[in-house]
Amino acid sequence: MVYRFKVTFEDNEDVYREIEIKSTQNFEDFHNVIMQSIGFDNMHDASFFISDDYWRKGEEIRLKPAEGLRQMNKCKMALLIDDPHQKFVYTYDPKAGWTFLIELMKIVPDDAKATYPKCAKTVGEAPKQHKANAIVPPVGDEEEFDDHEPHSDDEAYTHAHSEDETALLEGEEGEVEETEEEEVHDDEEAPDFEAGAEHEGDDF
Repeated sequence: MVYRFKVTFEDNEDVYREIEIKSTQNFEDFHNVIMQSIGFDNMHDASFFISDDYWRKGEEIRLKPAEGLRQMNKCKMALLIDDPHQKFVYTYDPKAGWTFLIELMKIVPDDAKATYPKCAKTVGEAPKQHKANAIVPPVGDEEEFDDHEPHSDDEAYTHAHSEDETALLEGEEGEVEETEEEEVHDDEEAPDFEAGAEHEGDDF
């Protein structure tokens, strides 16, 4: 007989694979077909854990030999399948921490023409195993800017860094004020010709 399992990425339920494997094949065969179906390099350690309905880990089946633990290549699938919806938690590459949730979907008849184990269904694109480091391109001279550069004349006055800069800014404003004052003085000092004409007439 053949077991059909659904293998799902723990952090993305929309990406999964359906794997078919014979009951007489072992957990290392299962491990290898999972790696092939998601495109991982299969160069790191891995483990299957018998799980309950809440995805709590139980007994471990290890890829590499470990004292006191079952080894994948020595453990047939049928030996640990005692539930019609048997669940496993599968982990790959302890440093990267990839985790998969595996559930038995159904038991189907053996197809004499098929080669097992095999990936019977693929849904979603698997994430990249190795995440490339993001490289930030250097900012060109034309793109350089100063966050502290003032955006108005008032800010320029406030952020002037020397007395010369302040004086220069005050001078620019003073020129306008001085011009206005000169216009006012010109109006005040203009001679009153009509008044003068009246006084000249008084002499006669």
